[in-house]
Amino acid sequence: MSKIMELNSKEKNIILSEEEDMIVVEKDFANMPAERVFTLAPNMKAQYILMLPDLASVEKFSRQWNVGGGAHLDVYYLFLDYSNAVELNHNLDARAQINSHSLYIGHNDEQLKVRASYNFNDEASGGRVYVDALLDDKAQLRYDADINVMKKAQRSDTRVDMHLRLMSKDSRGQLIPGLNIAANDVKAGHSASTFQLSAEDMFYLRSRGLSPDEIQKLFALSMANKFVSDLSDNNLKQELLNIISSRL
Repeated sequence: MSKIMELNSKEKNIILSEEEDMIVVEKDFANMPAERVFTLAPNMKAQYILMLPDLASVEKFSRQWNVGGGAHLDVYYLFLDYSNAVELNHNLDARAQINSHSLYIGHNDEQLKVRASYNFNDEASGGRVYVDALLDDKAQLRYDADINVMKKAQRSDTRVDMHLRLMSKDSRGQLIPGLNIAANDVKAGHSASTFQLSAEDMFYLRSRGLSPDEIQKLFALSMANKFVSDLSDNNLKQELLNIISSRL
């Protein structure tokens, strides 16, 4: 069983060097500094969950992960009613692996901008990046996800997949996957898709007895279940589902 570490201090540099697997949870809004750097020791395995609320006093929010050789990191970014700019940086050494999951459900006139960089710095590093978003009302999102494969990162294997659902004619979103490849022996791929329910789709779903609010909640809960599906701790998984459901 993994050890759970809930961050409840404003410490800006977190070093994970214990031998056992870790689950790091960042949800204490009162002790959430605008900038924080994590270091994951070589060959360690960790999961990281960030539940990010609206921090109105913070102009820009950033998190950085430095992942040691042979380490494995799963990150889960959950944006909760957040309207601001977020910067996420991930640096991976040789044979390090990352799986990154982001979920944003936007309402009202919220505006979120995210720039996430995944830097594969050495050989045989790799990762998968998943971004899912659902926007309603006048919510807006711009999400840049950059895969940067350095010259030394031969035999790397990377991919970014981004999906956006627009539930209102006034919502707006931009999903921008980027591949910057300096090595010549790599596997890399990307995709981005936007889906908006047509009038015919809405008519069919409403004919099945669903109201517009119920249709939105159905999609949101489907995305939420996908978001938490790989979490190893069932209690944390249920907590995240409850938090997401309470905001619908």
